Amino acid sequence: MAALCMALLVTFGCSMVGPRSISMGRADYNEAINQTENEQMLLSIVKARYGETFSLLVVSGVAANVRFRTSAGVNVGFGPSEYFSGNLVPFSGGIAIEENPTITYKPIQGEQYLRQLLSPISLNMLVLIMRSETYPATYLTLIANRINDMQNPDFSMASPAGTDSRFQRFVELSEDLDQSGVLQLVEDPSKNITFDIMINDYAPTHSDKVREYLDLAGLSMPADGSSNIVVPVHFAVKGPEWKGLAISTRSTYDLLEILRASIQIPQEHAHAGLTRNYPPPGLAGKDIHIQSSKDKPKRAAIAVAYRGYWFYIDETDMQTKLFYDMARTLWSLSISAAADQKAAPVLTIPVSR
Repeated sequence: MAALCMALLVTFGCSMVGPRSISMGRADYNEAINQTENEQMLLSIVKARYGETFSLLVVSGVAANVRFRTSAGVNVGFGPSEYFSGNLVPFSGGIAIEENPTITYKPIQGEQYLRQLLSPISLNMLVLIMRSETYPATYLTLIANRINDMQNPDFSMASPAGTDSRFQRFVELSEDLDQSGVLQLVEDPSKNITFDIMINDYAPTHSDKVREYLDLAGLSMPADGSSNIVVPVHFAVKGPEWKGLAISTRSTYDLLEILRASIQIPQEHAHAGLTRNYPPPGLAGKDIHIQSSKDKPKRAAIAVAYRGYWFYIDETDMQTKLFYDMARTLWSLSISAAADQKAAPVLTIPVSR
């Protein structure tokens, strides 16, 4: 009987432990890694605003070993029954599951990381992001810092009025024409230029907007006012004889600087001179807010404690969450490039639970 029950325990247990371990453990590990990476990035942004150094660790591997054990027993009494009556368990059995994860970390460092962080975001990456989003013009504002003569600086240093209104209007027209199906960003078949903007079937409904769009870019409307328009797109700064759109972009580091400038500094820290000062934000950062509070926030998407305060992104602040998510995605590309370097030391930590 004991052997039979043991066999049943082993068969049933083994059939359940593997699948259940994956279905439950994978989500838990994934959520923990995602949350701690969010917190690590936010803490590094806050510390940089305070002029302090920080280090980054990336989780490069998680190995979860699951051990399954069974036990069975039978109690038998010898001698007079009054000695053991009521104290015997005819049969007992048990299952024990033990999980021992091993987590591997790599510190982020080296020239490759710095190069990725400081390099302008490529035109290919900008186009991929814009194609994958519902409102591509939003990402054009966040990533591009210049289109032809229209500037979109990180900060409004030169003019108290703020941003170049031409850039903002150009982005608005781009979004309107894109949603109307008039404007499309396509790959150039000649391969001499990576991308073209195609403007088709715009007359007469959208003629005025197309004319304004081209005028802002310093380009001419077709003579007949209805021909299809092909505008080559270059990853460059506009030259004197330029015919097309010349786009220059921010680096991932620029995006992090905008996030640092968006932090709401506690008054006592500001009066004590503990933080770096920034000029007013430009168009990309004007609606970005990392808040601070003495008490732990109740509605925070991400929150970290530092110097007696909580710094956080409100869970209802969609614009800041969008910007933060994009910055983290691009930063992760720099981190991945650095983590792939074999020279980086590895820290492996076994954890028992």
